[in-house]
Amino acid sequence: MMVVIKHLFCYWRALSGLLLLLAVLTVAGQQVQAQETLPPTSSTDRSAKINKRKERPKKKHYMTIIKTDTKNILYGNKCFEDFTKKLGFIYDIQPKKAPGSMNGFSRFWHNAAVKTALVFTAWPWWRLRVKKKYKECREYSGDFVG
Repeated sequence: MMVVIKHLFCYWRALSGLLLLLAVLTVAGQQVQAQETLPPTSSTDRSAKINKRKERPKKKHYMTIIKTDTKNILYGNKCFEDFTKKLGFIYDIQPKKAPGSMNGFSRFWHNAAVKTALVFTAWPWWRLRVKKKYKECREYSGDFVG
């Protein structure tokens, strides 16, 4: 009888040790998951100053090429617009003689400056890349006939 009690005590001790280890691992795993789901905070100190410029979401400012009509720019085509944004510019539509639009002289010099900057930022053959992507996006979206 004593031997049986001794064996039961050993089993109980081993089982309680395993249960304790399982409980510790479960709690530790929950703490790791809880830490991952908490949103990142800049500071927990009330007296700390927050760098608003650093915390503000990044906005990319794109150069604009001003056009008077939507011919050859696939206006509204996400494929083509994403490609031009990747190169660092977007097309802006300003009809002639509309209020707030540039006149021909200022539009010419604005576009000349943007196109010159694109030679240095998107390489000299940026225009050929745009034309090639124009054809691909046009065929991909179904805007191409023939």
